[in-house]
Amino acid sequence: MKRTVFYLMLILSLIFTGCASNTKDQQPQNQIGTQSQAPAKEKVKVTLYFANDNADALVPVEREIDKPSDMVVALVNELKKPDKYAAVLPQGTELIGYKAEGDTLILNFNQSFVNLQGSTGEFITVNSLVNTLTELQQYKKVKLLVEQKPLETGHAIYDQPLSRNESIIQK
Repeated sequence: MKRTVFYLMLILSLIFTGCASNTKDQQPQNQIGTQSQAPAKEKVKVTLYFANDNADALVPVEREIDKPSDMVVALVNELKKPDKYAAVLPQGTELIGYKAEGDTLILNFNQSFVNLQGSTGEFITVNSLVNTLTELQQYKKVKLLVEQKPLETGHAIYDQPLSRNESIIQK
């Protein structure tokens, strides 16, 4: 009789221990399932300026992008993605850095930025950058540097900050 009671107690303890361990196993799985779902990223609307089909005006293009930690870098990078529009930045252009001085944003590009396509390409590129970046409320002007020196092309020396050019925007 003692043996039967012993075996019965052993079986019951195994059953209860097994059930208890099953519920413990299920809890972490549920927690893992909820943790693996990434929260939706916050989006922001931005306005970029690209050349129209005739390359004689800028077209405002609204995009919704993931909210960046650095809006200036994000806007310059978005200008590298023209989609159905013509590219406004010369190939290989990289933003080395930037700084703000009051309401003026000073952009420093690599040497590839100088490879502007004629006077029209230069006009479009410069105004595209200035108009896109002055969409940010804190900036009224943009100064363009190439490796810490003012942008110089065969047509102009950009040694002064540039203001937004509303007249080039296609209505």
